[in-house]
Amino acid sequence: MTFFRQPSPLEFSYLALDQPNYSPLVNQFFVIGDGDIELEALKLASKQAALANPGILLRLKGVSGWRFWDSEGHFPEVKEINAKKWNSFSSQDAPCLGDPIDVRNESPCQIIKIFAANGTHILFRTHHAITDGRGTVHFMNDTFRILRGEPPLGSDAKWTEWDIAAREDYPPRELVEGNCLSPLNSTIEPKRTGYQWYRFDWTGSKNKFAAKLIQAIHLVTRENSGEGRVIFRIPSDLRRYLKEDDGFTVANCSGAIDLELMPDDSVNSIRSALIKAMRNKKDLSVFTPQQRYARWLPKSMFRSHPQSLVKLHKSQRYRMSGTISYMGEVDNAAFSCPGFSPFSQFGVPIPFETRPLFVAACSYGEITNIIMGCPKAIASQDELIKFCDQVSAKLDSLS
Repeated sequence: MTFFRQPSPLEFSYLALDQPNYSPLVNQFFVIGDGDIELEALKLASKQAALANPGILLRLKGVSGWRFWDSEGHFPEVKEINAKKWNSFSSQDAPCLGDPIDVRNESPCQIIKIFAANGTHILFRTHHAITDGRGTVHFMNDTFRILRGEPPLGSDAKWTEWDIAAREDYPPRELVEGNCLSPLNSTIEPKRTGYQWYRFDWTGSKNKFAAKLIQAIHLVTRENSGEGRVIFRIPSDLRRYLKEDDGFTVANCSGAIDLELMPDDSVNSIRSALIKAMRNKKDLSVFTPQQRYARWLPKSMFRSHPQSLVKLHKSQRYRMSGTISYMGEVDNAAFSCPGFSPFSQFGVPIPFETRPLFVAACSYGEITNIIMGCPKAIASQDELIKFCDQVSAKLDSLS
């Protein structure tokens, strides 16, 4: 039976940002390991995983506000490439990232096996208009389960963040964004376009790590940029609101807590604020009734005009200071299969050029992998690395 659903307002906004040669709103997760996976085996496993999770097979149909998702789409595209000069610690010379995904005529999911300088990389790319990070990881896990000869968990639920917000009682949005500091004190080239990232490993205590990471970046922001507003967006997984008989959904189910930091905040006060916000369902407050009209709005309304970006970077005052996403403890063994032994994984930050910073982090064993992304207009690659060193040192001081 055909699986279909309506795009949520957030998904419409993600679709609107697509360009013919660039898809910025794409989830991009790497698994790095020793060994190899035979290409045909990977193709077959991903096909079976997609059949078990029809939300990965979606194709966009219809026009304007009558658009809908239908599962009669393409199976995941699987290929391999050589990139022996790339070590995956930065965006410099990174292959594939940002490549367009045509959700009407192509698979919204790509799997790319990359032979890099530091091991075999398995890259999963999914268009953010059909799934979020948690949904992508679920599909990754099912693909590797099949490669190990295990049955997939599967998912046929259709819940989106909009559906969950519609049935929950939650407080109105109170925070007014704007006029926020940039965390980086660096060279501004406002006409420069594009995005960059750098990743590093940190081995300190993971106790209260989410709050420590937020506080570390907060303190560095004030050291670099002085007095002013600091607001960070903290993504959350809204699947916690699903009931047992709702099932698991691979569709977008991400909310967010927008947290304003004060100069006297501490790790404990930040942690308490996050817990209180979750208890009060503030991660649903980012969804407003006006968003229901997103499906009828022209794509141009979702895109930043180049001159607006130039003005934004010149002012060095942003809607918010950045996004900080911590996935928590992850299991490398979940991505193992005969012939392939994973030793690391990471996700690439979403390239928002209107936001000065996007941080992604996950932990495994004694290591926490941290990835910092920023627009090229506000820092050079060397300056971004220097900022990463600042944050790492501040984390050390908070342990």
